Amino acid sequence: MLTKSDLKQIGTIVEEKVGPIRRDVASVKEDVASVKEDVKYLRKKVNRIDKTVSIIVKNYDEGDVQLGRRVKTIEDHLGLPKNN
Repeated sequence: MLTKSDLKQIGTIVEEKVGPIRRDVASVKEDVASVKEDVKYLRKKVNRIDKTVSIIVKNYDEGDVQLGRRVKTIEDHLGLPKNN
């Protein structure tokens, strides 16, 4: 049967072994929190870039359509052959 002093010695040994692991886990938790903040910031930036690209593409598409219509009108007016 284990005595109180045996249990204290076992507790001391366990604490010596578990203590560094606890510190490592705490350090990892801090690192994860930092990474989460960075990912949140990057997600916002990517969303903003995505919206900007969508607006740019929409504007260029509208410009191409308008230019195509103008060219077609000019070709029709001048009686030029149509390129398919």
